[in-house]
Parts: sequence; C-alpha cells; structure tokens
Amino acid sequence: MIRHLKRPNVTSVIAHWIAAWAMILALYFGLSAVYGNGPRQEAFAAHAYAGLTVLGLVVIRLFLRTLLPWPKEKSGGSRIPYLVAEAMHWTLYALMLLTPLTGWIVASSMGCCMTVPGLPNVDRLGSGLSVGRPISAMTAYHVHVFFVWTLLALILLHVMAALFHHFVLRDPILVRMVPVLGRRAGSVSDSYGTANSQPDRPNEAGADVVEMEER
Repeated sequence: MIRHLKRPNVTSVIAHWIAAWAMILALYFGLSAVYGNGPRQEAFAAHAYAGLTVLGLVVIRLFLRTLLPWPKEKSGGSRIPYLVAEAMHWTLYALMLLTPLTGWIVASSMGCCMTVPGLPNVDRLGSGLSVGRPISAMTAYHVHVFFVWTLLALILLHVMAALFHHFVLRDPILVRMVPVLGRRAGSVSDSYGTANSQPDRPNEAGADVVEMEER
C-alpha cells in the first residue's frame, strides 16, 4: 500500500528529469561520434553540449539540495538502506560533475578531437598556472570513458532500486518523482476509500427469507 509522503520541491524534480534526459542524449551522441556512420563533428558537439548541460544542472541540484533538503522517510528499522541510498546519490553527483569535466579537458586539449563552438579551452584557462596542465589529454580521455561506463552502471542500479521500491516494497519513492504515478495512486486510493466508506447494509432479501421462516 502506497503511503502518504511529502513531495520534494518541484524545481528539484524538474532538474532531475532534465539531467536524466541530458545524460541519455550525451551517451547517445558520444557513441554516435565514436562508432556511428553519420556526421561525427555534429554528434561530438551535441555530446559536449549535453554534457555541459548535465554539469550545469548538477550544480543547480546540489545548491537546491543544500537549500531545500529532500523529505526523509520515517522508519524505525535499520539505517543501512538509508546510508546505502545516500552513498549512491552522492556518488552519482560526483560522477555527474567529474564526467563532464574530464570530457571538457578532452574536447579542448586533445588534438584528434574536433573543437566545440563556445567551449572555453582548458589550456587557455590554465595558461597562468606555473605547474602546467595537471593531467594529459589522453589520460583525461581514458578517465572520461571510465567515468561514463561507471556512471551508466550506477544509473541502471538507481533505476532498478526505484522499481524495486515501487513494485516490491510498495513505498512512495518513485511516486514522488513521477507526478503521473502520484495522481494515479491518489485516484485509486480515493476510489477505494469511497467504496469502503459506505455503511454496511443488511441484505433485504435475506431478511425477508428469515422473516418467512419465522412465520
């Protein structure tokens, strides 16, 4: 049975889904740029812009999470599932920051890659540093690819956990992130409550039978 819960703020929910779609687009265009047969330069630019969108949105989400904390479930059980979920979320946030940043280094400093219009060059930004570039472009590429597949694996686990909570544990974690599910659950709950709120009435036909037998 789906319990009542306090929803997170609407801005955080919207930022969550925009970031999710931006990550899907970034992965699609990234794979198209490397393995596709279409125009690679356009795919690479779209991949970079989608990644920068993710970077900007995760900064907004971190700010919102600090300013407007998400509602917590009241539970008297073990805190281990809660701690695991928190660790998963913060790991996702870290990868959503680091993956676009390493991709930015690759896009702006690796000679084999195409330039992205409007993307600041990392070498120019770091030209004033006395230590030089802290990481090579090729190293950044390998780290970026590793982060991408790690992020994809964590996203799949995140989705599986949400489905497990919704269909197996029957708690409202997924409902509060998908307004459509919340409305459906509310309508079902209301109709169920209306049906059960009607007072029990004696069976009139059965009462007539009993009365006839007594006579």
